[in-house]
Amino acid sequence: MSGETPTPVLPDTAPWRPSVAPGVQVGPARWNGEQLRSDASVAGQNRILRLGLRERLILDAIDGRRTVAEIHTSLTGQGLPAPTEVVVASLNRFLAFGLVERPFTVPAPTIEALDTRAEIAAENLSEVWATGARSGRASRARSALASWPSFVVALAIAAAVTVLAATAWPSAVIAVTHLTNPLWLVPAAVLAVVWNLGVTLAHEGAHMSTFRALSGRSARLSVTRLGVVPMINTQLDGVGLLDPGRKVRVVASGPLVSLLALLVPWAVFVLAPGGSVLELFAAASLLLDLAVVGLALSFFPNTDGSRLLEAVASVDQIQAVAFRTLSRRYRLPRGLPLLTRVAVRVYPVLLSATVLAVLLAGVLVVRLALS
Repeated sequence: MSGETPTPVLPDTAPWRPSVAPGVQVGPARWNGEQLRSDASVAGQNRILRLGLRERLILDAIDGRRTVAEIHTSLTGQGLPAPTEVVVASLNRFLAFGLVERPFTVPAPTIEALDTRAEIAAENLSEVWATGARSGRASRARSALASWPSFVVALAIAAAVTVLAATAWPSAVIAVTHLTNPLWLVPAAVLAVVWNLGVTLAHEGAHMSTFRALSGRSARLSVTRLGVVPMINTQLDGVGLLDPGRKVRVVASGPLVSLLALLVPWAVFVLAPGGSVLELFAAASLLLDLAVVGLALSFFPNTDGSRLLEAVASVDQIQAVAFRTLSRRYRLPRGLPLLTRVAVRVYPVLLSATVLAVLLAGVLVVRLALS
């Protein structure tokens, strides 16, 4: 009807084009026996989000230019069955964790509170008895083992020290078991334990400082338990964000320090007068250090040796994955990297060889003691 005011047509609101937030860190994919998982976080924040393969692909598709609908179309074109609702839910999750730039502001105290809760999560685990010696954000410590050249040099020296210590251990067993005065064995054992405790602290300190240098994140020194046995352990929250090369350096730094420390009891044992108390103390320390570092580098579950294998093969908890795959509870897709598939198949053999090596070492010790 003439004379009526036409209804105004409001322009459509510009569609949201999500962008990845500055400082986002996404770690390499790892196989956990059921699916590929990746860790994601933001530099300067403690919170870590674990992503499945679909979420990882959605995050990778965010470029700041495409709308949500266009992201969905792109993923569908790649053969990913991701309904729009799933894409939106994943984006909302990314928003909550700060992986995607927020169209709103979150107060700093709120983020700090979330970080605090994320930071103390490990302390609430039932197997953790105490925590301390935290490598804080303000720390400027840098590990010499964080760079590849120094790492390789340390590895070469540690290999040489290991050969020297290994050639001396039969003589050390004889020195400990063939005593003219057996009463000296108790103080020798006490001194060996005290020395090894110091080496263990240096071992864990190497993990912490290397992790801090390569990730910029905090680490915790905690006392955990293996059954009823207390163990010093380092909590490395965010190690899954590191690429395999950096993760190898973090895991290997501890055993390297322990191997280098073998030089002290070996040198004292070689230079001490035969049959002296000093030789006994050095022999006991050398044997205990060799046993501890040998177990650390073995393929028993949750040792540095198995962690190194996990880092190289990109597998989480390889002992569980390997035996569940062996029993056919888990499948092993052919699409996984060859190294991942080989490590999962070979781990039971490596563990069996480790058990056999420990038994053989025990037999040799008994034979030397009785000779």
